[in-house]
Amino acid sequence: MRAVVDEYHSIVPEGLKAQERAGLAHALAGRPRPRILDLGVGAGRTVEPLRAIGSSYVGVDYVQPMVDHCRRHFPGVRFEHADARALTMFADGEFDLVVFSCSGISMVDHEGRLAILREVRRVLAPGGVFFFSTFNRNSADYTAPFRFPPLPFTANPVKLGVRLSRFASQTAFRFYNRMRYRRHEVVHPDYAIRNDVYHHYRTMLYYISIEAQRKQARDAGYSGEMVVFDHDGNLADDYCADGTMVFVVNRDA
Repeated sequence: MRAVVDEYHSIVPEGLKAQERAGLAHALAGRPRPRILDLGVGAGRTVEPLRAIGSSYVGVDYVQPMVDHCRRHFPGVRFEHADARALTMFADGEFDLVVFSCSGISMVDHEGRLAILREVRRVLAPGGVFFFSTFNRNSADYTAPFRFPPLPFTANPVKLGVRLSRFASQTAFRFYNRMRYRRHEVVHPDYAIRNDVYHHYRTMLYYISIEAQRKQARDAGYSGEMVVFDHDGNLADDYCADGTMVFVVNRDA
C-alpha cells in the first residue's frame, strides 16, 4: 500500500486537468464559496484547488493509508475515512458541491455506483451540484485488446537483457490476471464492467455512455441540468470518444 500511496502522491503537483477545470467553472457559476465534499481524495491532488474555492472542505477516502497521508501533508484540513456508498457521518443537505474525481465512481460495482449517486444527492443541499468523472463506453479504451507492458529500447546489451526479462515477467503477470479476473466482467445494455489494464490487469472498471449516465442520474433523483466535458475541457456530445468524461449534474431543476 505504501507504493500505491507514493504513486498517487507523485501526481499531486499536476493539479486539476483541463476537463476538471472546465467542469468546476460550470459547477461554480452562481455558487460562490460552496461547502465542498471531496470523495476519493487519494493523496491529495485536488485538496488545495478545491479549498481555494470553498467556504469549507472535507476530504474522504475509502483507504485509511490515503487518509493518513493527507492528514500528514495537509495539517489542519479535515479528512475522514468513509465509504462513498454510505456517507453516514454527514447530514442531509450538508454540502453545496460534491466532487468525485479520477473516475472513482467507476471503481465499484453497479449497485455500489447507484448507491453513491443516491448518497451524494442526499448530502447535497437544494441547488447543490455533483461533479464526477467516469470512463466512457464509447472510447477505444473500452474495446482495447490485451496490452503489453512497455519495452524501452536500449543499445546497451546488459540493460536490454534486464528490460527483456522484466517485460517477460510483467507480460506473464498481466496475462495471468487477465484470465483470472475476466470471469467478473459484465456487459449490460446500459453499462459494462471490464477487467482493465490498470495495475497490470488487477482492476475492474465501470464504463458507461453519456445517455446511460443521464438516465442513472434521473433514476437517482437528480432533476437538474447535466453537462458533460471531454478530455480537453470542451462540451461533449453523445458521440464523444474520449477515455474519460466529466459530468456536472444539478441536484434539482
